[in-house]
Amino acid sequence: MPHAPSPHDARKPSDADRFIGRQVRQARRELGMTQEGLAESLNLTFQQVQKYESGRSRLSAGRLREVAVALGKPVGYFYEPFPVPPAVPDADHAKLRVLKQDAKKLVDSLASIEDLKVAIHVLTALRPPPA
Repeated sequence: MPHAPSPHDARKPSDADRFIGRQVRQARRELGMTQEGLAESLNLTFQQVQKYESGRSRLSAGRLREVAVALGKPVGYFYEPFPVPPAVPDADHAKLRVLKQDAKKLVDSLASIEDLKVAIHVLTALRPPPA
């Protein structure tokens, strides 16, 4: 039986953290910079830079910005491309919420079981065919 994730699990480095670490290493090497040199520019130990590059330690947003500046790269350089599903505009959420409220009011206003049966029949007839 799987266990529930602990708060400690949420802080464990992910595949994304390891990807970012590889990007840090690549950018550092492109500059001919050592881990010690990067560590010094960031006021860290070289061991901490090793942990970042291996993905064993996560880089916070603020630290990633500092790394990007030290390596002369935009922050986006450190992220792998991934598909982003289109966001549903807030207006669509608001419209859906209003329609659901209206539908509930309509169902609540039905006075008899016969009225409910007629409403179900009408809605069934209006349902689009399956794709």
